[in-house]
Amino acid sequence: MVTPTQATREPKARRPRDMALSMLVLIVPVFLLVGFYRFLGHETPPQVDPSEAYGSAQRAGQFQPLQIENLPSGWRIESATFTDGVLRLGVTAPDNGAMQVVESAKPRAELLSTVVSQSAQAGENVMIGGTTWLRVTGTRPGERAIVQTTDPRTVIIVGQGKDEQLQRLAESLTA
Repeated sequence: MVTPTQATREPKARRPRDMALSMLVLIVPVFLLVGFYRFLGHETPPQVDPSEAYGSAQRAGQFQPLQIENLPSGWRIESATFTDGVLRLGVTAPDNGAMQVVESAKPRAELLSTVVSQSAQAGENVMIGGTTWLRVTGTRPGERAIVQTTDPRTVIIVGQGKDEQLQRLAESLTA
């Protein structure tokens, strides 16, 4: 049975100090987990095996994809997809030069406008590893791109990497 004094008693007011202590109890374990995770060395993303994406591109039969081989240590393939006739490989260089290799049988102009930018156009010739590539103009700010077309395949390397990194990535592409 409830007495009249118990029924009219109001709950105790909470102070900011109580809220701070509650937050501290929640934040400390999170910091411990993050610190432990970093201590174990799980900061670098895993490298992706692109063989499934390459296999899908080969089975589609639209073009023979170029494979990335013999990249220096520290370079990583972080993503690999083949959708709608376009093979995309995300590559990161040691100093965070993020680049993408895009291969397709689509026409060069169409691929440049969808991958690089609407105003992208092939410009001057650049010799890379004995092969002629074209430097792309009209890229997004901070990005560089090169393109090569050999029927029926168009290859674009685009990203925020340095010119030397784009060229090194282009040199690593083999049939």
